[in-house]
Amino acid sequence: MDASRKPQTEDTPGPEEKARQAAAAVKAANRLPELRLVVLGWRWPGKSLTGNTILGKEEFHLERAAEFCVKRQAEVLERQVTVVDTPGWFSAQDTPPSYKQELVRGASLCSPGPHAFLLVIPVGMFTEVDRQCIEEHVSLFGESVWRHTIVVFTWAEVLRNISIERYIRREGKDLQWVLEKCHRRYFVINNCIFGEHPQVGRLLERVEKMVAAEGGFYNSEEEVVVEEEKKEKAVEENQNREGRELGARPKQSSALSLSKTVEALSN
Repeated sequence: MDASRKPQTEDTPGPEEKARQAAAAVKAANRLPELRLVVLGWRWPGKSLTGNTILGKEEFHLERAAEFCVKRQAEVLERQVTVVDTPGWFSAQDTPPSYKQELVRGASLCSPGPHAFLLVIPVGMFTEVDRQCIEEHVSLFGESVWRHTIVVFTWAEVLRNISIERYIRREGKDLQWVLEKCHRRYFVINNCIFGEHPQVGRLLERVEKMVAAEGGFYNSEEEVVVEEEKKEKAVEENQNREGRELGARPKQSSALSLSKTVEALSN
């Protein structure tokens, strides 16, 4: 036996224990004392029910579709959790402008900004119309919102023996597009469990991991800055293009004058 190699004792953790301790350390480092969540989705896919599941009690009424944002708070697994339920958008008709304005207002109720947008999608047939509907409404918050969005699949129990990965592949490019925009961040939740929910802790950890990866929460002011930078860049490109065109005009004019002079001399 190699004398330089220390024998492993009961106090010396093995590889599996070290991996577990490392994972626990990362989880502890990512843990936030407060989480602010905005729930987005259609009018009836279990959006409000998902908010209730996270808070562990019925805070959002399910009897009718909300026309205004509703903000509720509760202590969940030693965290102060704020959930904003937003007006659901319509499936077969255009969402009224007032609903869209209220939808955007939901982010301002989570000052200084939401840690995550939970995009609730019910498991079922996902079409191009569904993708367009999601793009239309989520993009109201600006392009940066996708970096702070997690897809939450509801009603997954209808899949029975089909895995969520197989379901995603089966639904094709439109659902794939949404997931790619969200950096493949998704979660499956069972809203049929009431009271203490074993999945809620994992969902909150997923949110904390995303916040750590993206360097913070969603900031609407940051989105305004990005838009201003885009406008400035567009103005600069337009000025450069006009400058290039003006620089080219004398050459074109000289060439034309020379052509006319040659033509006159030949006559």
